[in-house]
Amino acid sequence: MGHGCKQAGYRLAGAPLNHVCCRHLYGSDRLLTAWPAPEHAVILAVGPHDRSALDVYELLLAAVAVAVPAEERTKPPCCDELGEPPADAQVAQALAAAVSALGAGPRRRR
Repeated sequence: MGHGCKQAGYRLAGAPLNHVCCRHLYGSDRLLTAWPAPEHAVILAVGPHDRSALDVYELLLAAVAVAVPAEERTKPPCCDELGEPPADAQVAQALAAAVSALGAGPRRRR
């Protein structure tokens, strides 16, 4: 358990975003995941980080109705010091539901 978070990149800042991990993909594309349990990840969104209307971070912020966190962006690893992801079933489900309701869930760019 806990090995998947090593591949999930870094954690975002500020509650509830500190339960979201970001992995850089190709170019400006990002993969955002949440963790209901240490051995189970949920893909929240895949998309560009390019400050466009489809910016994956803007979509996430809109879905959870929060502003850009004021906290400094340190980009800590997704895994904690014990090698575990920021798992929380209720937070992961709430994040997934919010993103899904916004219609910004996993998608393929055309």
